[in-house]
Amino acid sequence: MMAKEKKLEIGAINITIQPHTPDMYLKLFREVYKLKTPIKVSGDQFAIIASIHKLERGQVEPGPITGDFYRYTAIDPEAPWFDLKTGDFADGSLLDEINIPENLKPNGARFSYIFYPKEHLLFYESYYDSKTFGAMSAERFVRNLLNQPSILGKYGKIDVTHIPSKDKLNDALKMPTKEVIELIITRPNGDTLGKTQKRVMDRMNALNVETYEESYKAVQGRSIDVDINLKTMAKIAASNGKVSIKGKDSNSKPITFSTTEHPLKKKQYFDPNVQDAFSVLIELSSKLKDEIVKWFRS
Repeated sequence: MMAKEKKLEIGAINITIQPHTPDMYLKLFREVYKLKTPIKVSGDQFAIIASIHKLERGQVEPGPITGDFYRYTAIDPEAPWFDLKTGDFADGSLLDEINIPENLKPNGARFSYIFYPKEHLLFYESYYDSKTFGAMSAERFVRNLLNQPSILGKYGKIDVTHIPSKDKLNDALKMPTKEVIELIITRPNGDTLGKTQKRVMDRMNALNVETYEESYKAVQGRSIDVDINLKTMAKIAASNGKVSIKGKDSNSKPITFSTTEHPLKKKQYFDPNVQDAFSVLIELSSKLKDEIVKWFRS
């Protein structure tokens, strides 16, 4: 009898240090791992980088690294406890009986990751074994993880952008009526960019500009014409910042688009008797890495 197929879904995050080398990215990840700092993801949800090691034991540095992120619920020991039997808050005598070791955390979930230092792209499991790690949560976790005070002092601000869906961005740029287009660009890294994108980065560096914003507003009653230059700038912002578009569809109904609401996700179903989840993660991330780099450089 054939085993029931499992689903694995991954997301991709672009990480940028200025200036940088692949070795610096590896050093950065190893330093934040040693800190073992729990990072708040949302509400009472926290995450931590639990492990880090080479993707292949005998690989030549600087090669990809892998490991696990763990997410869990942090219980506030000072918060009141509710008693389902009495329908009221628990009294002190019951609370005295509660003894949960500080090192144990409930609702744990594990998500594997692979980071490619040369392309500065991180791929993570966004869905596996009925557990999800949403794009916004993953981006927030990685940004806060890499921008801890002690890390900022050594590396400066580290920009983190979840890669959006290329197809959704292209569809948005073809919106029948584009009334407003807003671009926010953080300094990209030139090694994965085409000539036009590298010129943008060089100019931002020359002007000591950390963030660059452009806003386009259409003539009343008309639509913005997206030329090759605007399309290129939108691609840079999509992978290093944010793109927002407001307009109307073919029925003149108002619509909005934001790259933050359309993260890139890649899923694959597999037979657990034939293939394990980690090998699928390697396969998907390697393929997606090449696709993203090609998109950046085109």
